[in-house]
Amino acid sequence: MTMVNSAPTSMVASSKLSANDSSHFEDPKLFRSIAGTLQYLTLTRPDLTFAVSKICQYMHNPTVNHWKALKRILRYIKGNMDQDLLFTACTDFRLFAFSDADWGADADDRKSVIRYCVNLGTNLIAWKSNKQRVVSRSSTEAEFRAIAAAQSKVIWTQNLLHELHLSLTTILTLYCDNQSACLLTVNPILHSKFKYFELDLHFVRDQVTHKKLFVTNIPFS
Repeated sequence: MTMVNSAPTSMVASSKLSANDSSHFEDPKLFRSIAGTLQYLTLTRPDLTFAVSKICQYMHNPTVNHWKALKRILRYIKGNMDQDLLFTACTDFRLFAFSDADWGADADDRKSVIRYCVNLGTNLIAWKSNKQRVVSRSSTEAEFRAIAAAQSKVIWTQNLLHELHLSLTTILTLYCDNQSACLLTVNPILHSKFKYFELDLHFVRDQVTHKKLFVTNIPFS
């Protein structure tokens, strides 16, 4: 890999990986070793999180296409060795987050992929991309589960800041590009349609009711 050309992105936009998309890769131990190492990089490289999370779904039985996708990540890293996180001092001590979901994105089981990132002032401090454990019946459900996942991370962050005796200037604002999911945080009339993820509903609505969370729609572009 030392002599290969770099790649502009960590994945091909049109890539649709699946469990049986090509022949079995001959060295699964090598695949698992590299994929596991890449997981450590995602701790400081949010730009790798989605791609690494995707290829790690196939560590138990990698195929040739999965190996090609993994090498693509390595080529991207080669061309972006100087990427880093910049943390700056700021007076705007505000906690806010963005959440998103790709409904039914997995070709094998149609489970959705959720993503979120959390900012403290101008600094990105937390991020995640992973496949949901259950199948969402609608895009609204998938997006709402992403909101709940992001809020869980935010609560952990708030507790840490409290332990450090740091006070936030405003309540958390969480941005979501699904208007129905945003409305669901404050509209109890919609509950009857979404009983199958009632725990997430009550968790988020409790945060909103007690003015610990404000969810707002952000236009998708």
